[in-house]
Order: sequence, then structure tokens, then C-alpha cells
Amino acid sequence: MVDKTSRRSSWFLTAALVALISFVCGAVASHASAAGGGLSPSGKPRVSDATCMSRCVAMHKATPGATVKLTGSYLDETKQVVFKAATGVIAAEYSTRDSSLVEVKVPAGAASGRPYVVSEGGVSSNPSPHTLEVLPPTSIPKQVFPIRGPYEIWAGLGDGRGHEGADIGASCKTPLVAVSAGKVKVAKYHYRAGNYAVIDLNGSDLDLAYMHMIEPAGVKVGQRVSAGQVIGYVGETGNASGCHLHFEVWEGGYYEGGSPIDPLAFLKPLETKRVKRAR
Repeated sequence: MVDKTSRRSSWFLTAALVALISFVCGAVASHASAAGGGLSPSGKPRVSDATCMSRCVAMHKATPGATVKLTGSYLDETKQVVFKAATGVIAAEYSTRDSSLVEVKVPAGAASGRPYVVSEGGVSSNPSPHTLEVLPPTSIPKQVFPIRGPYEIWAGLGDGRGHEGADIGASCKTPLVAVSAGKVKVAKYHYRAGNYAVIDLNGSDLDLAYMHMIEPAGVKVGQRVSAGQVIGYVGETGNASGCHLHFEVWEGGYYEGGSPIDPLAFLKPLETKRVKRAR
């Protein structure tokens, strides 16, 4: 039989636990109320940039049907992305969204302007700080440099160590883009190459390899890509030291009977934002 002292102790312990739980819940509710109500208050959506991902002319130059990425904060409740039109505005439904980004296709009829988002609650964000130009599809370039941003040449073919490509330094997370239209042949991880992708260029016997990407390639095997389309981001995965793109150009098929050729000679006509030559 349980004695009265044990019962009394158990009762006091239970009462103390209930009081503690009530205090914690009250404190949490008070904090949420001070922040604007609710346990998970959502802030006003904010857009920090709008950049082109596919069917691009340049970073801030897209074409109708292009995929555009808006980055910022509190974007996970986005309902629509609003573009400027010839008269008024035009809204488009998002294709992907999370707290820091929204992807959307540029609708037919959109004009150059600063897109913004509207949340499910009807709250509008600020317009993108950068103007997104909308140009005709004929403006898409035939070829572009593979790094969308400042870079420096570190090493070329051979380099006294059997180097099969060029090492091009750039800040981690700098976008990597398809040099020309083609089809993705490889997109996977290798212990030396890290996250990498290989693109077979249309109308040629050239394959282009992009290595050491910071995360798995943003394209899939068999996918068609256009010049300037984002396929990944600079990193240092695999056997790499420092953020850079290891870029290879193969004539005759990547490890399918072909051989690497000088990528710097291939890239020279496409150079745009080299900052310096190092090493």
C-alpha cells in the first residue's frame, strides 16, 4: 500500500510539472504575439535578385519561356510572380518555391522590368533591385564563357603534370553555364572530379566537361541545354584545392575513343570577365 507521504510527494511533483509547462507555453505564446502573432510568424517577402537560368541571353536578360530564379527571403508563401507588360502587368504561377528562392517561367507578353512576388495572403514584395530584360529568342547567343562572373586562369592543358583541362578560379557558388546548345551525357559524382557534368555539343564531335561543382549538377542525363543555361555552381568537390572549375574539351567523345584538346584555345574567343592570370 502507498503511504500518505508518497501520495503527497507525487501530487506536488505533478503540480510542479503542470505549472512549469504552463509557464513555458505562456512565454512562447507571448514571444510569438510580440513578433506579430502565431507560433510561426511569416515576414513580408523580399526579393534580392532575379536571374535567368535557362533560355538566357545573359544573367539579367531572359526570353519568353525562360526559367527565372528570384532569390530573397520569406518566399515560401509565394503565389505569383508579377512581370511588367506592354500595358500594365502580367502574373505567372511559380514552378518551384522555398524560403529563399522562387523559380518561374517568363510568360508570353512580359516586358523588361523589375519582377516581384505576391504571397498567398496578398502581400507584395519589393521589386527586384535589378531590371530583368526580356528579349526575343533570337537574342540567345550561340556560345558563351562557362563561368558567369569574374574568374582567373590557374592552369592549362598539360601543366607539366598530365593535366587534361584548364583550371579556372572563381568564387564558390558562381554560376556555371552551358557554353553552347547540347545534350547532357554525364551528371554524377567522381572521387577525383567531384560533382561533374559532360555536355555533348550539338552539330560537333566535341564534349565539354565541368568538374568540382559545389553540389550535384542541376541538369540530368539526356536533357537538352541552351547556351547560357545554368548547369551548376563553382565549388571544390572531389580532388580539388580552392574554388574553381576544371574544364575539359574532348574531341571524339569523352572517354569514348576521343582525346582532350586545349580548352584555353577553345575559350579564348569567349573570354569576358577575366580578373587576372594566376600561377
